[in-house]
Amino acid sequence: MDETISPAQLGSIRSEEVRRLFEDIGGRTKPVLQKHVLDLLSAYGAGKEVAATFEFKRCLDILVEKIANLLSVEIVSLMLKEKGTDELVMEISRGIENDAAKSAKVKIGDGIAGWIASSGEALLVEDITKDERFSSCGGKYYTNSLLSVPLTVNNEVIGVINVNNKTSKTVFSSDDLDILRIVADLAAVAIENARFRRDAAAREQFKSDFISNVSHELRTPLTAIKEAVGMTLDGITGEVNDDQKRFLRMAQQNIDRLSRLISEMLALAACESRHTVRRQLFDVVEVVKDAALFLKPLAKERMITFLEMLPSSVIGVWADRDKISQVFINLIGNAIKYNREHGRVEVAVEDSGDFVKIVVSDNGIGIPAQDLERIFERFYRVQQRAEHKNREGSGLGLAITKEIIDASGGEIFVSSQVGRGSAFTVALPKDMRKSGHG
Repeated sequence: MDETISPAQLGSIRSEEVRRLFEDIGGRTKPVLQKHVLDLLSAYGAGKEVAATFEFKRCLDILVEKIANLLSVEIVSLMLKEKGTDELVMEISRGIENDAAKSAKVKIGDGIAGWIASSGEALLVEDITKDERFSSCGGKYYTNSLLSVPLTVNNEVIGVINVNNKTSKTVFSSDDLDILRIVADLAAVAIENARFRRDAAAREQFKSDFISNVSHELRTPLTAIKEAVGMTLDGITGEVNDDQKRFLRMAQQNIDRLSRLISEMLALAACESRHTVRRQLFDVVEVVKDAALFLKPLAKERMITFLEMLPSSVIGVWADRDKISQVFINLIGNAIKYNREHGRVEVAVEDSGDFVKIVVSDNGIGIPAQDLERIFERFYRVQQRAEHKNREGSGLGLAITKEIIDASGGEIFVSSQVGRGSAFTVALPKDMRKSGHG
C-alpha cells in the first residue's frame, strides 16, 4: 500500500531530519523514502508521549516500550548519570536476564555506554567484533550490531540509551539511528524533570518523617520534665522559696514554648503529607466561633477587647475541619499575642458568593512593609520591638497557616501598618469539590 505524507506531517518532524532525508533522496525509491518518513513520524509521536509523562518510573517504562516497538528489538536499556559521581547507573532495562547487569554501574569513559557519555556522540555499530574500540564486548548478543545514543539536556549528557538484538536478526541501519535520536532528544528533558520531581519528593518525605519522628521523641521527656517542675513548684517535694519559684516558672515558660514549637513542627509535617487530609463538609462559622471561644481567656488576660461579627446562617466548606480550625487559632492567637494592652481584636465572617471570607484584624504593633512579603516563609520571624521580645514565635505558625489554606484551594492576604495593626483575610471556596480539591 502506498501511503502518502501530508505537509502537516512533514512539518512535525525536526527540520534537520527533513534536510537529511532530502539530501539522501537521490539514492532512495519513493516507497522507501515514504516508509522512513512515517517511521520518523512514529518516533516523534513516541517522544512526545514520553515528554508528556511526569512520573519518573512511568516515563522510563513508556520510553523503553516505545523504543522496543519502533525498532523491533529485544533488548533496550537506559542508564543515567548518578548525581555527584562519574558513573552511569542502570535505571531500567528490557530483555536483560542477568540480575547483575540489571543493576550495573559503569564509569564514564569505560565500555560502550561510558564512551557515549564521555563523547556525547551517538553510535551505530554494524559489527562490534570489527570495531577495535569495543571488540571485547562482542559475543553478548544474537547479533554484533548495536545502537547507543546519549540523552542530552542543555549540552550535558545525563544518560545513555542502548539497543541490541533486532528480532529480524539483521543489523541496525542509519534509519534506525535517526529514529532513536528523535525519541532520545524528546525524552531527555522529560526524564530529567521527572527525576528532579522524584528526588525532590523523596527529600521532602525524608524531612517530613524526620521532623515527625524527632518531635514525637522529644515530647515524652518534655512531658516528664514539665510534670516534675510543676510538682516542685507546688511544693510536693518540699518548701520552695521565692527565688526558686521564679526560676521554676521561667523553666515552665520555656518548656511550654518548646512544647508549642514541637506541636508546630508536627503540624508542618502533617501539612506536607497528603495522607493526613480528612475532608468533610462543615460550617466554617462554627469553626471560627469555637476558635474565638478558645482564645477569649487569653484576650481577657491581656485586657484586649474581642469583637465578633459572625452571620447566624450556616456556611459550608469542604476541607479538613481540624486543619482549618488550626488556621483560625493561629491567626486569632497572633492578633492577641502581638497586640498592646487594652487593644482590640475583630473576627468577621462574610458570605461572598462562591467563597467565604474570614477577616482577623487587630490594632496592635503592625508588621513593617519590608517583612510583609516574607511572613509566610518557614522560620521567618519579624523583628519585634523590645516590649514584645518575649513574644517571639518559631516562625512556623503563619507558614503552616498558608500551606493549609493553599491545600484547601483558598487564599490568604495580609495588610498592615506599623503602629496601627494588621488584618489577615482568608478566602475559602464554599464547596471544595467544585474547585477540584475534593
